[in-house]
Amino acid sequence: MRKLPVLLLLVIFIVSGSLGFTNLAAASESQVNSLATFSQLNLYPNIETIGVVVSGAGLPKKADLMYRLSGEANWRSGHPLVRIDDGRLVGSLFGLSPSTPYQVKVIDAGVEISGSIITQAVDLQFNPSVILHVNDDAPAGGNGSVAAPFKTIQEGINRAVPGTQILVADGIYREAVTFPASGSPGNWIQVKAEGSGAILDSSETLSGSAWTPYQDKRRVWSTNIGSLLGYLARDQKRFYNYDSLSKLIAATGHNNVTINEGWYLDPNTFKLYIRSLDDPSNHVWQVPRQLHAFDVNGRDWIWIEGFEMRYYNRCGVCALNASHLVIRRNRIHNIQLGIFFDWTGGDTRGNDTRVEYNEIYDPPVNEWPWSAVKGTSMEGTAIVVRGHIGAIVRNNDIHNYFNGIYTGSSGALENSALAFDVDIYNNKIHQISDDALEPEGACINHRFRNNTIDRVLVGVSLAPVTQGPVWVLRSTVSNYTARAIKWDRNSDGIALFYHNTFWSDVKDSIAMEFISPVSNAVMRNNILQSGSYVIYEVKTGSSGHDWNNDNLYTTRTADANHFKWENILYNSVEKLCAASGLECNGYESPPGLTNPIGGIFTLIPSSPNLDRGAAIPGINDQFSGAAPDVGAFERASDSLPAVVSIARTDANPTTAELVRFAVTFSEPVSGVDAGDFVTITTDNLSGASIVGLSGSANSYTVTVADGNGVGSLRLDLVDNDSIVDVSGTPLGGAGAGNGNFINGEAYTVNRPPVTILSEVFRSNAANDGWVLESNETSNKGGSKNSNATTFNLGDDSKDRMYRAVLHFPTISLPDNAVVTQVILMIKKQGAAGADPFITHQNILIDIRGGVFGSFGPIKIGALQVSDFQAPADKYSVGVIRNNPVSGWYWSVLDAAAFPHINRVGVTQLRLGFQIDDNDNRENDFLKFFSGNAGSAEDRPQLLVKYYVP
Repeated sequence: MRKLPVLLLLVIFIVSGSLGFTNLAAASESQVNSLATFSQLNLYPNIETIGVVVSGAGLPKKADLMYRLSGEANWRSGHPLVRIDDGRLVGSLFGLSPSTPYQVKVIDAGVEISGSIITQAVDLQFNPSVILHVNDDAPAGGNGSVAAPFKTIQEGINRAVPGTQILVADGIYREAVTFPASGSPGNWIQVKAEGSGAILDSSETLSGSAWTPYQDKRRVWSTNIGSLLGYLARDQKRFYNYDSLSKLIAATGHNNVTINEGWYLDPNTFKLYIRSLDDPSNHVWQVPRQLHAFDVNGRDWIWIEGFEMRYYNRCGVCALNASHLVIRRNRIHNIQLGIFFDWTGGDTRGNDTRVEYNEIYDPPVNEWPWSAVKGTSMEGTAIVVRGHIGAIVRNNDIHNYFNGIYTGSSGALENSALAFDVDIYNNKIHQISDDALEPEGACINHRFRNNTIDRVLVGVSLAPVTQGPVWVLRSTVSNYTARAIKWDRNSDGIALFYHNTFWSDVKDSIAMEFISPVSNAVMRNNILQSGSYVIYEVKTGSSGHDWNNDNLYTTRTADANHFKWENILYNSVEKLCAASGLECNGYESPPGLTNPIGGIFTLIPSSPNLDRGAAIPGINDQFSGAAPDVGAFERASDSLPAVVSIARTDANPTTAELVRFAVTFSEPVSGVDAGDFVTITTDNLSGASIVGLSGSANSYTVTVADGNGVGSLRLDLVDNDSIVDVSGTPLGGAGAGNGNFINGEAYTVNRPPVTILSEVFRSNAANDGWVLESNETSNKGGSKNSNATTFNLGDDSKDRMYRAVLHFPTISLPDNAVVTQVILMIKKQGAAGADPFITHQNILIDIRGGVFGSFGPIKIGALQVSDFQAPADKYSVGVIRNNPVSGWYWSVLDAAAFPHINRVGVTQLRLGFQIDDNDNRENDFLKFFSGNAGSAEDRPQLLVKYYVP
C-alpha cells in the first residue's frame, strides 16, 4: 500500500526532442505551445491505474502521455493529458498490471518530462507481530491472551502497538471504538473479526410496555429515552423521521408528503414520539445510543476487517485526517453514513485509503418517496470520499441507500487538494433513491470504471465538477427511473465518458439531462437508451462539448422528438448534428444487447454497436475486430471465463448442518479451491464455513457448514485471478475482482443457536516428548525422550532436527460432538543457541486421530522414534508464530483438523519448525514444558470448543 506522499516515487528528466502529439479523436485544435515549460511530474500509483500530473508554465491544453514496462523497448500511448483550471496537466493510465514498475513520460512540442513508479499490489499483506484476543463472553480483567481474552474491543486497541492484530471473537459488542495510537508503515493496527459473527451494535431495545398513548391521539405513542437520537429502527428496518411533532400527528412527511408511520424526538425533553398503524408493543425497536462504530481521528495505518456494524446514530467508520486506512469485508447497515473519510488540511494527513469488499445498506430508505427524504437527515450516503490524496474504493456491494458513493465536497468546490486522485471501480450499486455516483467539487482524476449500477433514480450526478478530469469508463447503468447522467450548477470541469452502457425502458427516463448550462464534457463510444429524451436541456449557454460515436436510442415513438438541446427540439441525431456539431457520427439504433432485462449488457452478433467505435489511445487499445465496439463490453472472439450461476442443490428452507452449492462456469476452468469463495449470512445466522469442494471443468460443488441460528446463507465467489481457463485467461480477464459473482441463490437456514461447550486437555506425560533425527539428512527418528519436563524444537549441534509429539486424551468428548474451534498452547521454558524463530521460520503442526508411530493391529501409545516420520492424518493444520503472550505460544488450528479430533481415543499433534536446521553445527532450539512439567498449569494445553447437536 502506498504512503502518500512519502512513497510517491518520482524520477524527473527534462529533455528536448521532436516527438509529435497523439491527438484525441476529433480534436481539431493544435496543442503546440513553444513556450511551455515542464517543471514537475507527479505520479500516483494505484493497483491498475496511475494518476499523472505535470506542473509548469505556459502549459498546453493537451499533451502526449507515453508509458512502458520498465525494461521494455517500446513506448505505448496513453490518453492525452488535459489542462485543468489550476493550470496543471492531468490524466491517467489504465489497464496496468499490479505490483509492476512502469516508466512514464509526457511530451509536447519538443519538451519532455519522465519518471518511474511501481503500481500497488492487489492484496495487502500483513503478518502481525502481536495478536491480542477479544471475546465478549470473557470475564473482565483479561490480558488479551487466548486463555484470557479482553472483554471489549477497546481494551485490545488501547494496548495495541504497530504490528498488532486485535482478533475479535463472535459476539455483540456495544461499543464506540476509537484509536489512541497509530500503526507504522507496513505495520498496521488491525482490528479483525475472527469469524463471521463479530457485531458492533449500539442499540438499546424497546419492546413491550415501554410505550404510552399520547393525549388520546390515535396511532401516536411516546416514551422517554433520555438522550438525543439520530436514527430509529423498527424490527431491524429504518423508521421514518418526521420534521416535527405536529407533522407526525398529521402523518405529514417532509415536503408535505403523506407518510403514515414514523418518529420524532423532542430535543428538549428527549421524549420519543412514534406514529404506528398498530400497537408499537407488537414490534421490537432498536434505539442507537452512540454515534459511530469506529472513529479514526488523526491516526494512521489502521485496518478494520470482517465486522457487522449496525444501529449507530451517525456512521459505521468515520475517519478524519487519517492516512493509510483499510476498511474491508465489513457488513454495515442501519446507519446514516456507512463509511466517511474527511480531511481538513495538512499534506501528510488524509492520504491513502482502501475500501473494499464491504456490503452497505439501509432499507427501506429507497422505498420512501424521494421528496419526503431529500433535504432531511435520512438523505444518507453509503461511502463518502473526502480525504486528501489517494483512495481506492472497489468491489463493494451498496444497496437500499439514498446515495451510493460521493466524492469531493459541496462546501469546498474549488479545493484542488481535496479528494485528489480517486479510483472507484468494480462496485455493485443498486436500489438507490437518488444518485449512485456523485462527484462534486474539483474532483481531479476521479476514475469511475467498471461499476455495475441498477435500479436508481440517477446513475451519475455531476453538480458541479469544477476542474476534473472525471472519468466514467466501461460501466453499466440500468433501469434508471429519472436520468442516467445529470448535470447541474454550471459544471465546467472536464468530464470524460467512454464506453458505458446506459439502459432504461422506463417511460419518462432521460439519458442525459442538463438542469443548468454546463461545459467541457467528452462522450465517446457510449450506448444511451432511454424511455424519453436521450439529451434534454432547457437552459441555454452550454459550451465546449465534444460528443461523437455514441448510440443514442429512445423507445419513444419514431415521430417524437428525441433531443432537446439549448431549448430546441430535434427529432433526429442528424438534425442535432447540423445545428450543434455534436454527435455527427452518432446514430439511433436499438442497441442489440444480450439480455438487458436480465442484466446482461454484452452485444449480440447482430448488434449495430460492433466495430462502430472511435479509437481512444490508452482506453480501448486492445479491441478486437475492425474497430472498437460501442458500449461497456468489447465482444471478443475468445470470451472471458465467467461464473454463470451459484445455485442451491439441497432442499430449501433447511435445518441441515451441511448444504451444497452448484457453481457453474461459462467454460472449463482450473485453479478452483475453497479460498475462492466466501459465505454471506444475514440476521442471526453465524458460524458458516466452507468444508468441501469437488468437481472439474465448468461444474463444481461447494459444501458449506451453515452454522447456527436463523437467517440466509449465500455463497459468493471472490476473483483473485487464480481461476483460469485452458488458455490461461483469468476469470473475468486480468485484474482481481472483475470476475466476482455475488448474485447466487441463498438458503434460508433455521438452525436454533446451540450452546458452545469447551474442554481443556493437557498433554499426557507418559506418551509425549521429543524425537531427534538420526542424522542431518535422514528424515527419520534416531532417539527420543518422553521423561524430561521439557521438549525441544529446533536442531542440535549435528544439525539434526527436533520434533515433538503431544498426546491429548480427547476420549472424554461426546461421540457426537461437533467441533467448532481447537487451540493449542505451549509454554516456553528456555532456549539454547540462536532463536530458531529467526532461522527456522515458524512451527508447523500435524495431527493424528490416534497415535503416530503405530502400525498394524497393535496400537502403541508410547512415544517412539518412528513418530518423527510417521504419516499424519493431516499435515500443517496449524502454525505457531513468534508472538507469545506471557510466555505462551499458541495456534488456532484450521477447520481441516476438526474431523481428526478423536472422540473415542487420543489425539496426537506433532510439532516441528518449517526449516529442519540452519547448518551452523550448533545447538539452536527452544525448550517448552512437556506433560512431565512439575506444575500442571505449565503443561501443553489443547482447548476444544464444541457443541452437541
